[in-house]
Amino acid sequence: MEKIDVNVYGYSYPLKVDRREVTEKAARDVDGVMRLFAEKAPTFEPVKLAVLAAISFAEKKVELEEEMALLRQNIARLNVFIGQNLQ
Repeated sequence: MEKIDVNVYGYSYPLKVDRREVTEKAARDVDGVMRLFAEKAPTFEPVKLAVLAAISFAEKKVELEEEMALLRQNIARLNVFIGQNLQ
């Protein structure tokens, strides 16, 4: 585990991480989303921007989970199809 500092929306956060590049990219993504929301709502405090960013990322996570479930169903159907055609 490695200790790094990441900057998000002007604040520095010390973190212990397993994969530096992944965490640094994640921090840049959060920073970017917060800044996009700040452009739309310049009077919002950083904590509100952070909550909006968290909701945005959570929505994306749910969408990806749904997509993964559909892909797994398709793979299962393909495996059945392949199994039936190999007999």
